[in-house]
Amino acid sequence: MPDRRFTAVTATLTGLLLLGSAATAHAHGDTIHLTVTGVSAGHPVTKATWEDDGHPVSEKVAGTLTATSADGTSVGPWRFVPVAGEPGTFTTAEALPAGHWTITAQTAFPALGRGESQAEVAPAPVAASPTAPSPTAPAAAAPQAATRPAAAARTESDGGPGVGTPLAIGGAALLVAIGGLATFRLRRRRNRPS
Repeated sequence: MPDRRFTAVTATLTGLLLLGSAATAHAHGDTIHLTVTGVSAGHPVTKATWEDDGHPVSEKVAGTLTATSADGTSVGPWRFVPVAGEPGTFTTAEALPAGHWTITAQTAFPALGRGESQAEVAPAPVAASPTAPSPTAPAAAAPQAATRPAAAARTESDGGPGVGTPLAIGGAALLVAIGGLATFRLRRRRNRPS
């Protein structure tokens, strides 16, 4: 009898671990709303929210971005890169060249989503020569804008947000449960009279 109870508990824990992340996504709905909110130093910035309740998508997102210029030049697909400290906000490692662009963002996980927007990418500011510093403020602001993609490239592998820790804990719990079941069965076989 204890063997059946242990097996039932193990099966229940396994089911909860496998279905836990799916249940979280369905609590918000089954569609992601994508909005391209702008361009920072040539890098498109996209917000992902759940269609049903408008909450930011805090789960790990698999998404891409493509862009087409006014003259028909097409770039992408480029992968989404999460922006550190801004849940549901993504950019790209690649930068768009100057021009007018139609930007399309799409997601496949944790749910389907699609958004399209128009954006104007300004030419990169020309750096002032060391002998004649420029008194204008935009030149001073340009280096700060350029640092945003570097911060956005932070992922769960270097301490950024992600779902790796809960999955690792769940996997460890599953291995402990399987090990316990194997030990229990081995002891039971040894104690059986021949």
